[in-house]
Amino acid sequence: MSSYLYGFTLADAPHDLDGISGVDHRGIFMITYGDVSALVSNYDSGNLEISGKDIIAHQQVVRELMEQSSIIPLEFGLTLKDLWAVEDVVRANHDHLFQELQRIYRKVEMELSLRFAAGDLLEYLLEKYPYLREEMSKVVNGRLIYNYGNRARRNPKFEETLKKEKAILASKAEAIVGPWCAEIARSSYEHKEKEVVTFNCLVNRERLKVFEKSIYDAAERYCGDLLFTFNGPRAPQHFCDLSKISYE
Repeated sequence: MSSYLYGFTLADAPHDLDGISGVDHRGIFMITYGDVSALVSNYDSGNLEISGKDIIAHQQVVRELMEQSSIIPLEFGLTLKDLWAVEDVVRANHDHLFQELQRIYRKVEMELSLRFAAGDLLEYLLEKYPYLREEMSKVVNGRLIYNYGNRARRNPKFEETLKKEKAILASKAEAIVGPWCAEIARSSYEHKEKEVVTFNCLVNRERLKVFEKSIYDAAERYCGDLLFTFNGPRAPQHFCDLSKISYE
């Protein structure tokens, strides 16, 4: 029988696994070595078949477990051949897993996204940076397309100014929110034109309320320029180094 993995946790952390149903409707249990436990369930099939219900079950298990204690969450679909293979993984990676779990102890991940509040981004930039009006008569190649009246404008200066404005606003928001985070990182995914920045924030559970208040403060200060949305709490996936975990 195969073993399906959901994540890793500290062995002495409080856990109540009764009633938690995972992939294939199986119960969750722990395989422990030293100070680290793997959170697993049994799985009958040799090859895991991807299905919507099992993906949802995996996500639900991770959510329920992270509400109880700190965990290193794993992506959907990781199975090992048996329980002994799971124990071998915990043993081989014990020191790294323990160090990561200590770093994220009693912390959760929050996602904060900023986007421009202006309905017309071109008008917003023209009002804030008057020198751009000189560029309205120029048509050159560039990546951003702005519709002005019935004409389309392509101009590198608009792109450069937009990039500058995004950097300024992101830094100002980070200065307000960042002090309440244990760690904060800017997402590397490519943003759309009106999206300013997305932050992944590692926050102490005890600071969640003051962290959220800092977002409200930032939103109030920049209400004419930015819209703020945040999601979480969730398991700190963006702050756990999974690349160093060996499964061989």
